[in-house]
Amino acid sequence: MSESSGPSFCPNCGAKLKPDAKFCTNCGYNLTQFNAQSQQQSAQEQPFQQQATQQRAPQPNPNVEAAKKYSTNYFSWLWESIKHPSDVDLEGNKFFGITSFILAALLIGITGMVALYRIIKELTLLINDLSSAISELNGQSDSNGSTFPNYPTGSGFTIFLKIFLIALIFMALFVLVGWLTRRYLIGDEHETYLGFATRLAGYTNLSLIFLLLGMVFIALLNTLSGAFLLFLFILLTSTVYSIGYAYTILEFKQTRGLDKVHALLIALIADGILTMILSSIVGASVI
Repeated sequence: MSESSGPSFCPNCGAKLKPDAKFCTNCGYNLTQFNAQSQQQSAQEQPFQQQATQQRAPQPNPNVEAAKKYSTNYFSWLWESIKHPSDVDLEGNKFFGITSFILAALLIGITGMVALYRIIKELTLLINDLSSAISELNGQSDSNGSTFPNYPTGSGFTIFLKIFLIALIFMALFVLVGWLTRRYLIGDEHETYLGFATRLAGYTNLSLIFLLLGMVFIALLNTLSGAFLLFLFILLTSTVYSIGYAYTILEFKQTRGLDKVHALLIALIADGILTMILSSIVGASVI
């Protein structure tokens, strides 16, 4: 029953009341005054009830909200950098570049794992078939059951993690070389490592599309076709990266320091030396 219709029983003597009664017919208690006091008390309690309800309402996690905002801004920036690499905003969040390189390393890790297993599987079958055919021609049975080359040791996740970390190390060192070249060889004193990474990623994010396509094709097509298309997309990725790397260094309007072309040449030589050293160290660790 609503407050406007009053209580059903007398608050003084407990006698049953008629609807909308103003006085109790049993004891004469003034119900009008009682109703007014009840409405006033209800009005006073309402703000506290609302406040308690608001306090009980679940508050959004600030970390989750910050992550959502960052991802939304990042993917908006990523899409703009893919559509217009030369006009992308390079003064955005300083971690956008690092995020792009982590995504690239993830794609390289997944693609490398799938390609490694598929190619080694095909090579194993081919070598076993050749071994069986040679044995039959020589009148011998292939009793060794050779399956060389062997599958990579460890689980698929272990192989992925190795390739991912290696790709991440390569990218981090290449960005370091480019940043040192721009800052110290051609004189950009205001450039930071994260700023250079974001600048380079803004010019080269198109390579993420090529890496994604390469991963899809090597996973879905037969090994020969997939490997050919994967090689093609890796070539396109390297081309985009080389152009963006050179542009990131040469775009700076220097007023002092080494000539920009000479500085870029030194950076490329340093990258080549790093590639040879790292390849000799970590190349065999993948399998």
